[in-house]
Amino acid sequence: MSQTQIFEYEPVKHIYVPMLFMPTQRRGLSEKYLKKRLEKQGWEVWRSALIDITLRPNLYPNVKKKYERLRKLLEKHRTGTLCHLKYLNIVHHGMPDFLCHRNGRFKFVECKLGHEQLQKSQKKCIPKLQQLGFEVEVHKLAMPCTKVRKAEITVDNKQKTVMAKQMSLRMRNA
Repeated sequence: MSQTQIFEYEPVKHIYVPMLFMPTQRRGLSEKYLKKRLEKQGWEVWRSALIDITLRPNLYPNVKKKYERLRKLLEKHRTGTLCHLKYLNIVHHGMPDFLCHRNGRFKFVECKLGHEQLQKSQKKCIPKLQQLGFEVEVHKLAMPCTKVRKAEITVDNKQKTVMAKQMSLRMRNA
């Protein structure tokens, strides 16, 4: 049996965030913009690729403090998962961009521009995070003309279920 047959893929929520302007410099745009959006919604946000950064020497005190807080929160709410997350980060290189926490709830968020797709390593990592009980979302910066605002997409076969669409002008004025 191949690994794709062993895992049952759960749909991954895709949230399309309309971008009213598109700057010429796009490098790091989706991460920067979507991190601010998540923080405004009340989420604490950490880069998931830096989950084991506290082991590094010569670390800035504020960074160390922030990631120590993440470690304590994971141990409190999800005992034993920190080792699994470190393993996934080191071996698979497909961890989503951010690990977010709010009110005892954790979720991973991958940030993409509207046209970007998930990489193979990310497609392998997402079901493993779901098996550990984590919520995984993909947030995409999209052009305002994009009709879909929220969808669930199965990672392996790209089956899409639209959950919310952009409101039409008639619906807004009614």
